[in-house]
This record gives sequence, C-alpha cells and structure tokens, in this order.
Amino acid sequence: MPERFHAAPLARAFAAALALTAGAAGAQQCPSTTPVFADEFNGTAVDTNKWEFQTGDGCSYGLCGWGNNELQSYQTANATVANGLLTITAKKQRVGSKSYTSARLRTLNRPNGGQWTHGRFEARIKIPGGHGMWPAFWMLPNTTVAWPASGEIDIQEATGQKSMYQLGSIHYGPSSANAQFQTSQILKQPDTWASDFHVYAVEWSANRISWYVDDLLYATKTPSDLANPADWTFENYQYYMILNLAVGGNFGGTVDDTALPQTMQVDYVRVYAVPQPSISGKHIVEPNTVATYSVVDDNAGGSTYSWTAPTGQTSTGNALTVNWATTSGPVNLTVKNSCGTYTKTLNVTVSPVLTKSLVLDDFETIHNQTYTTVTGTFNRSAANPAPNTVNSSTTVGQYVRSSAQQYDLITATTTAIPDAGPFVRGDKAFYLDVYSAAPVGTPILIQLENNKVATASNYPSGRHSKYLATTTVQNSWQRLKFLMNDRIDGETADTAVNQIVLMLNPNTYTGDTYYLDNEAIYAK
Repeated sequence: MPERFHAAPLARAFAAALALTAGAAGAQQCPSTTPVFADEFNGTAVDTNKWEFQTGDGCSYGLCGWGNNELQSYQTANATVANGLLTITAKKQRVGSKSYTSARLRTLNRPNGGQWTHGRFEARIKIPGGHGMWPAFWMLPNTTVAWPASGEIDIQEATGQKSMYQLGSIHYGPSSANAQFQTSQILKQPDTWASDFHVYAVEWSANRISWYVDDLLYATKTPSDLANPADWTFENYQYYMILNLAVGGNFGGTVDDTALPQTMQVDYVRVYAVPQPSISGKHIVEPNTVATYSVVDDNAGGSTYSWTAPTGQTSTGNALTVNWATTSGPVNLTVKNSCGTYTKTLNVTVSPVLTKSLVLDDFETIHNQTYTTVTGTFNRSAANPAPNTVNSSTTVGQYVRSSAQQYDLITATTTAIPDAGPFVRGDKAFYLDVYSAAPVGTPILIQLENNKVATASNYPSGRHSKYLATTTVQNSWQRLKFLMNDRIDGETADTAVNQIVLMLNPNTYTGDTYYLDNEAIYAK
C-alpha cells in the first residue's frame, strides 16, 4: 500500500531484544510453534497494548489523504472486536472534508513492542469485495529515514473490484522521486479472495521475502530481483504491522456507495520468529494435466513426508506428482521431524472442461467480429503453410507484426460477448490456432475492452480484462488456450465489452510472421 512515510519514533530496546531472540530461534532451524506476537481478538475491544489507532485524514501525520488521495477519515469507532474477530467497517459517513470513515491500526509504539526484523508475519482475513474498497495488511519501518528508501512490505493487498487477485509487494528506491516497486499477484477462480477467510503471510529472512496464501508459496523476492541491489535496505530496519481498510484513492478506485457499509474481518494476527514448511505448486490446473508439488521452507533436517491427493496419488518424498482428472480437491502434506509434526493443505481447483461454443473467426465462412485497427500486415485469406492434425484448414489468416510498434494491435468489434464474467471466473476461455517461427514462449494477449471509453491515451480506462497464452512449439500448428491474466479496469462492467484486442509478442519490436485460425470461445 504505497505511502509517503516521513518519520516514526525509534524502536524500543525490548523490541530489539525480541529481534535477537528471533535470530537465535532461526539458528536452531526449527519452525516456530509459539508466536512472538499474537492477537486472537478474543476480547470485546481493540487491545491498545498491541495496537495503536491512527485517525483522521492523514494531515496530522504529514500525509493528507494518507499519501494516496484516499477518501476516508479513520475513526476508532470503525474498529470493533466481537466473537473472535476484529471488524474494520468502511461507511458512507462525513467527517470533516471526508465523505467516508474506516479504521487503521498499527503495532508501533506499543508497550510490549511491535516491530521486528525478520520472521513470519501472518493474518487470517476476509477481505471486502465492494468497488472502491482497498484492504491491506502491510509493514513499514520504524525509522526517521524517508519512504521509500527505508522500504515497505505489503503482505496482503487487494481492491474490491479486482478481488479475484491478491497482491504482495515491496516498495523501495533512493528517493520519493525515484520510488520503485515490485508486485506479485495470485488469481482465485471461480470465486474471489473476498468469498472467504484466507491466511495471508510473509516470511522474511536475510535478503529474502516470500509471500503465501494459506499454505501456498506464490512469490519470492531477493536483492537480485532489483535493478540496483543496493536499494534492498529492508535488513537495516525494524518493521511494524498495519491493518487498514482504505476507501477510494489512487489504487482503490471509484466507490460504489450502494454497497456500503463494507467490512474487513480479521480472525487473528501472529508473528513467528522462524519460517514454517509450506507447499509450492499450481493451485489452479487444467483438467487432465499433470502438476508437481514440493515442500519449501523445511529447514529442520531429517524430515519425513507424507503426501495425499484426491486423485489417489501418494508420496513419501519431498514432492508429489498429481495426474489431475476433472475434480478439484486438497493436496495434503504432513512433515515430521525432531521439531514436531506440521500439516499443510493446498486446495487445488481443476478448471472446467470447455468445449467450442462460438467461433469468432475461422478465416473462411464464419466472422463474428469486425476488424477496425491493424498495425501490422494482415492477410485474411492466406494458404495454410503446413496443415496437420491440429489445423487442417485450407485458408487461414497471415499476420506480419510491425517491427515499428511496441504494442502491435489487431482490434475488432464484436457483439459475441454479452457478459465477460464467465471469462473472469474461468467458465469460458478464448482459444486460437497459431503457427509461427517465433521463439517458444512468445506471449500472445487477448484484451477485452469497451471502445466507447478506451482510447489510445487513457489506459487503463475501458479495458475490462486480459488473457495470456504462450507458444509451445515453432513452425507447427498449436491450439492455445488463453488464461486470465489481469482484471484491468474494474469500472468496466462485464456487460460493457464490445471490442477484442489481439497483441502478438507485446512490448517488443519484433517483426515475426504468424498464421492464425479458429479464434473461438469455449464454454462449460
């Protein structure tokens, strides 16, 4: 959650001692079982020995609009504790110049310490799904060094209109004028991350930060991922945790007042000194495909493993290969060693089996789209260069990408997508036959747009979503399925799509030739 952070009091001595204790625990290589900090929210009010409220519009902290043009005034009354949950409520309520209220809590300045260098930081959270909501569980350093030179770690971040994506980020850079960030995202289908509680975590060790949802590792960053590794300054400071629900702002977007109030619910927050075993592997798989799952962050040594999958495969090694059929289910892992027994579960979604529903263009007799913009050279009646079992058509499309265009475009209008929601959920998908000498791994994008809003100069407005496929062979036909890659503009409704944009090897200046055929929509 980007923020211009100016100053904070110095870390307390006993917090430094906690960090030393955490370092000593890490040397033992045993996963933590007892947290060094925990709030289970079992009381009837926010525990102010653990959390400090930040209130107002940010101006009193030198951060008017909280650094992001946010629309809320934070109030203590908007954070309540009951039934084992912390509930942060965003309301349509005017306070001062702000039309909304919400709450923000942090562990800084607490009598028992609330800042650490390294450890596992996790919270079980149910995020809101309303447009304009911006929930976050994140960390800032306890230092007088200005943001972003001292860094920022975002453990959980999402927006209501794009709650099918969970984001994990780091912010860094020598100055605010040269602020940089890196973000990793993880998709949820067919529902969204707002549909239920999930455990969001970061494990931070020397020169390594990793992100997890539930028991799944989905991203890792190290200094080598930065253009200038010297910008990795995270090790120099102690960080405190923040929970907040922002409204609108640079990232939150337009607020849907009719959906308010909205809540961010937190079951618990815990900090452990040492990482825990987790699982690496795909949580969304294609039907009737093979995927391999492995143990990560198991540093105890001498471990034994027991894996099970709903398909019947088992393993006693540090990995499990699953031959997925068509049924979703959990991959279960039990790790046993001298430190104890640890049980981990990864819920895997098998995408539905799709069949051809509607052909957009077969370059022969079916044309359910009208081409309006072509930046390369497009022959829509070319001879098939090498018919095979994938594509035996006589006539196909031939496209020569413009080497002068960084984002070469083939744009077409269509009435074939009255509702784009099924594409976001994975219940529908685009398929395209491709033949090219372009290198294996060449990306191809399909972007859905509302051409009444989208213009050449107003990205991302009007762009509903994009879908990615990558080539797997050269000089042979392949049938590519396009997978959800981003929900670009949450303000573009599912029912507003009337334009399809095809981009071949975007963000390059290549001039490769592509043969295209059987662009189609497949559905359940």
